[in-house]
Amino acid sequence: MAARASGLIEAAGSTTGEPVTFLIYSPFPKYSGGRENWLHNLAPHLKESGRPVRVIAYATDRAPFHAVEQSGIRVAALPSVRYFYDAFRLVNRLTLGLLKYLDIFFFYPMVAAIYLAATRPRNLVCMNPIPEGMVALLAGVPYVVSVRGEVSKGLSHPFTFLERPLAWLERQVLRRARKVLANGRDTQQRLAGSGIASTVVPNGVDFRRFAEPAPPGELGIELEQKAHGRPVIAFIATLDAMHGVVDAIDCAADLKTREPNFVLAMVGKGDARPFRNRADGLGLAGWVEFMGETDSVVEVLQRSSIFLGLSRGNGMSMSALEAMAAGVPMVARDVLTYQQLIEDGSSGLLATRPSEFAERCLELLRNPATARSLGHKAQAVARDYDWPRIAKIFLAEMG
Repeated sequence: MAARASGLIEAAGSTTGEPVTFLIYSPFPKYSGGRENWLHNLAPHLKESGRPVRVIAYATDRAPFHAVEQSGIRVAALPSVRYFYDAFRLVNRLTLGLLKYLDIFFFYPMVAAIYLAATRPRNLVCMNPIPEGMVALLAGVPYVVSVRGEVSKGLSHPFTFLERPLAWLERQVLRRARKVLANGRDTQQRLAGSGIASTVVPNGVDFRRFAEPAPPGELGIELEQKAHGRPVIAFIATLDAMHGVVDAIDCAADLKTREPNFVLAMVGKGDARPFRNRADGLGLAGWVEFMGETDSVVEVLQRSSIFLGLSRGNGMSMSALEAMAAGVPMVARDVLTYQQLIEDGSSGLLATRPSEFAERCLELLRNPATARSLGHKAQAVARDYDWPRIAKIFLAEMG
């Protein structure tokens, strides 16, 4: 209670050495997303290198998702209008999104900028240009920006007229950064198109965890029961249009007409209702299973015959790397997001639309030897993205 009253909640971690401080507009460690998973996995290896990690997040009443004791992260949770998660979502919906914008451009910057100006972290990494980089700029604290997705597009939804001014603001923040880190060649290419130079610090994978067989937990047992001996096609991503959920369902509908012996396991956070309705409308009840969000992705992958990667471009895919480390052959969208990881026909298969995704899946289902070969070669590629190596790349860029 006293901690909440002071407006700052601290979770203990290592304090030796000069820390790397990450500013993230997130209730980390009580939320799971690409940035949060990257931090959680990278931090222990930074700590092993003598560089403890501090994360400045915002406070929330949600239950923890990541264990900071395991990752060695010290968390400072700033007071936030988002503290009561469900209440914020309700009011934001009633105000047609106005509350979200008030927080991003007024409440959060005010609190976070005051905190940064008072603490002045020496090695600050902002986990997005907006609002984190904007806050550091306002506070007058030198900063590095880690860029993953297209922030201006994400923040402008559903008010698309905001995309251009937000893109302008993003460029101003990035041009004033000490350094810009891109999480993949696709992100680097997009930034270069706006005149922003960046260095790639890719996503990583806990290679040993995904490569070594693991006994089934509750999720693995549930998946085995739903599959009833059928091959599992895994789709692991946030359930939204950007990540290709509709294309995955349409792929399953096409594949069912050619080979009905499979189940598509949809794993990830997000509102599954509209996608479940689409699947049911296409006669896919029993073929498409929505498994929800989990921290046991390894249980899904080690029981899967194919991984389906259909993101339309949001930086290097961590779930794709995890599937590769598990030796699961991949069918992926033919975009740089996946081209930077796999070679078509050698370490994975690329395609462009649902009918082609279905054809590629059918090829793997009917040719187990080809599937094994692709999986083995993909696994060899994934070894180069083990987290200790990514930590060395990151620290080399931080200096």
